Amino acid sequence: MRQGYKPEAACKEAVMRIIRKKPTVAKEIQVGFLALNKKGEFGAYAIQTGFSYAVCTEMNQRQLIKGISYYK
Repeated sequence: MRQGYKPEAACKEAVMRIIRKKPTVAKEIQVGFLALNKKGEFGAYAIQTGFSYAVCTEMNQRQLIKGISYYK
């Protein structure tokens, strides 16, 4: 996010770096990233499907979010 990315885009960039450096290994492992910025915006991205995360806001709203993944 140092480069101005939104949280989800920053997570996607981190996943893409792994895939570019180790493409054959990336197909066999699961790596997921979560990010939160100062504004309270959040996002996530993973290599494989099946990555989910929970969010609880200050209004006590709880939600389970299915993460976006590179391999569908």
